[in-house]
Amino acid sequence: MSHGDAPRPPQRPLPPRSVTIRCRIDGPLVVELSPDCYDLGLSLRVTDHEGGEHPLPDDGRPLALCRCGHSARKPFCDGAHKTIPFTARQIAPSPSAPDVPSADQTPTGPLDEHKRNPP
Repeated sequence: MSHGDAPRPPQRPLPPRSVTIRCRIDGPLVVELSPDCYDLGLSLRVTDHEGGEHPLPDDGRPLALCRCGHSARKPFCDGAHKTIPFTARQIAPSPSAPDVPSADQTPTGPLDEHKRNPP
């Protein structure tokens, strides 16, 4: 993979037209582009706080971003998390049921509003 190219497509199914950042247990953040992103000509860039672009690794593996803080290749992962006491096991929140308005929050028309708030 050369500078400016996107990482290779992931082996797991992803929603179309998506970029997924997968949190690995006790490991890095793995960036995955759906295969159609490549067909659309989209590419991935990793920039520093000033907008300078980091060359993407060319090792054929999925792009992994360090989150332990000990990688010698920051912002990319080099596996240092395996040699230190680093844990990261956050679970995404469960999707909640859609909010159902209570009786006093139900949208009303002009006549209903007049009944609740007489002049």
